[in-house]
Amino acid sequence: MKLRFIAATLAVMAMGTTSIMAEGLQGTPSTPIAIVDSQKDSASILPDQYKSYATTMNTVVKDYKNGYTFTLPWRVADGVKLDMDVRSESEHIQGYSFNLAGPTQDDSYTVSFTKRNNTPQDGVSQKEWNTTWYGVPIKGMSDEEYLSIWRQHSNAFENNDIVGGFFNKKGAISARWDKTTPKSYAEMTSTEPVQSVFEAEFIMDKDPTHRYNLASTYAPIQGEFMEQGLMEHTIPSFELLNKTGSSTIKGVKQFISGTSDISVAEGIKFNYPKGFIRLNEKGKIAFTKHNVRLDIESFTIPVQAVSTGMPTMMGKQMLGDYYLKQLVEVNKATITRYETHIIDGNVMFYLAGHMKNPNTADTSAAAPVSFAATIILGNEGNVAVARMIGPAGTSLSTPEFIDVLDGFKLTTTLNTNPSSQVL
Repeated sequence: MKLRFIAATLAVMAMGTTSIMAEGLQGTPSTPIAIVDSQKDSASILPDQYKSYATTMNTVVKDYKNGYTFTLPWRVADGVKLDMDVRSESEHIQGYSFNLAGPTQDDSYTVSFTKRNNTPQDGVSQKEWNTTWYGVPIKGMSDEEYLSIWRQHSNAFENNDIVGGFFNKKGAISARWDKTTPKSYAEMTSTEPVQSVFEAEFIMDKDPTHRYNLASTYAPIQGEFMEQGLMEHTIPSFELLNKTGSSTIKGVKQFISGTSDISVAEGIKFNYPKGFIRLNEKGKIAFTKHNVRLDIESFTIPVQAVSTGMPTMMGKQMLGDYYLKQLVEVNKATITRYETHIIDGNVMFYLAGHMKNPNTADTSAAAPVSFAATIILGNEGNVAVARMIGPAGTSLSTPEFIDVLDGFKLTTTLNTNPSSQVL
């Protein structure tokens, strides 16, 4: 396995000789000011007890078409979905790239996750290609051996300090990481901004002909913050997904994502919910499953109200923040979970917790219920919400229920570039 680090020519930083993958990090480092400043609008909208969501909220990415998922433990400022052929060893790159800080900030914080072709070179077999590092078996290879072999085949070490090695990753044939920094940073000889780059790469046992690459750039002084999130959350969260389909349970047809669509509003559809029975209620899209009710509704907001944000991630997040605020103030909700969900490129926001029953005329006297909801902003100024309500104590945050609520998809796009999609 040769060097497969497309960003190796970029400036990157070192941590020393101790393997950060082995030791991990301790404590909770503070959020960089650049990230905090770029999310001031979010902090101003969110209720006081939930202002931490302005920067710290899971961004869950599920790509069923390409068969994988991963999670970032942060709110992102913007993102792009990529799908392109390239003239390199990677051959084809598909994946996602995010900025954690807005474009007006001096420091950049980026995270990308991509799927690439993993084609053997020099006539070696796929097995040998996946289990060697420049022809040397990786089993039992120490960090020192990894770096020594790399040094023999690369001039990246001339101007950079580099650490890295192989590590155990569930389901992976091999998994490696590296981190590099320009020597000018350590020597303080350069006045130019310096970026650290951290990379991790997996070759999965169930998908040996592809490799999955995580790369992140950030200010060296914020290495602890970024590396803790990447190592303790993003890397463990990555896993392969099965393709969707349909199954039959106890003689009842169960619809799975993609098998049937419900038109909710112009440009927005919803996958028929698995295991739910549709209710015959005039003018409503409603379903039930045992003691859980699912309502899907839409409304139009003045385009002017969101034109400054559409179709940016921050504009969509603002909608989610206002929805959370409404639930707290109107329905006396307690929010236990608030996340950004990106499902096959469709951006939506998931909330769960408990609140006063919204179906009771006198909300102030209503009994508490469990709820979970997903809200999405379409490209035509339309908003759609899917909401589940169940008796107090009902767990609505199971993977099955979350998959149902994440059933929205946009049918119109504002993009003209076929190789990238602004999220």
